Amino acid sequence: MSRRAGFALSTALLAAAVVTTPAHAATTITDLGVLPSGGTHVATSVNDAGVAVGHAHSNGLPSRGVRYDGNGTATELVGPAGKSTTVEAINSSGSAVGTATGGVRVDTNALRFNPDGTYAVLPVPSGYTGAIGQAISDSGTVYGVATDVTRRQVPVSWSLNGVVTTLALPAGASTAELTSASANGYVVGNVSGPDIGSAAVRWSPDGSVTVLDALAVDFTTSAAAVNQLGEVVGAAVDADFKSWGVRWNADGSLNKYEQGFGPKSINDNGAVVGSTLVGSNQVPVLFERNGERIDLGFPAGVTSAGVWDINNNGVVVGSAGGRAVKWTVG
Repeated sequence: MSRRAGFALSTALLAAAVVTTPAHAATTITDLGVLPSGGTHVATSVNDAGVAVGHAHSNGLPSRGVRYDGNGTATELVGPAGKSTTVEAINSSGSAVGTATGGVRVDTNALRFNPDGTYAVLPVPSGYTGAIGQAISDSGTVYGVATDVTRRQVPVSWSLNGVVTTLALPAGASTAELTSASANGYVVGNVSGPDIGSAAVRWSPDGSVTVLDALAVDFTTSAAAVNQLGEVVGAAVDADFKSWGVRWNADGSLNKYEQGFGPKSINDNGAVVGSTLVGSNQVPVLFERNGERIDLGFPAGVTSAGVWDINNNGVVVGSAGGRAVKWTVG
């Protein structure tokens, strides 16, 4: 569970710690808290215990990793001194993955955070200049990409003892990004190359890679997240150049959500969260497996919000009004 992409955030202040949203009576919105030093906060991933991770940004200062206990307390996940730290995903045991970035592109390392907040800097593969950490399985395997001097990215994994393995690329692909991993080791991302357009792919736990079907031949697809069943959500462009939120089922078949919906996460029950654009505002939306659509709503005074992840208990995390928040459904 975990996903990457920027989104427009309202600058309005978030009121009240817990707000019942009028959009759906069974949904509550909770402020996850801020670091004492303040800044703009976002929660990027949440595990089934309700513990979330993310990062905070302040103008002119390095980014800081954050752990949110789900009850309003935010704690800094301290990374290497002098570097910006972002945290992208957390697994069931509370281990997390992120990236430390210095002042130049090559000064970048993937990080594994332990449940006690200590961290390990993961090695950059030989022949590459930097690496970023983006996802983590329940076994503690970290997934990300390594970058060479030409800025080409290759997908890699780090075992618990730090051994780096390169993930296979499909025929025709030369570069990749990763976006998510499931608890049991499915991984998704996007590839491109001289013989393949920008395409969504899924790596199975055995390491095999599958290019996911498009809505039309040679049209773009992108993968955002995967669950333990191997179901993938993302976006696809049709022959009329319209973008749709989509789900690829475990057998590779494809289902469409609504036009303009951007999925970010799918849980093991098949619930999907993401945002749809209304004017210039992002509206957070949840689709149940049966197709029921739920508008998650906003905190008081906020008109745009981004959602990043949903756990198996229906807890959704993201950011609204510059604060990390969670939506609890049902």
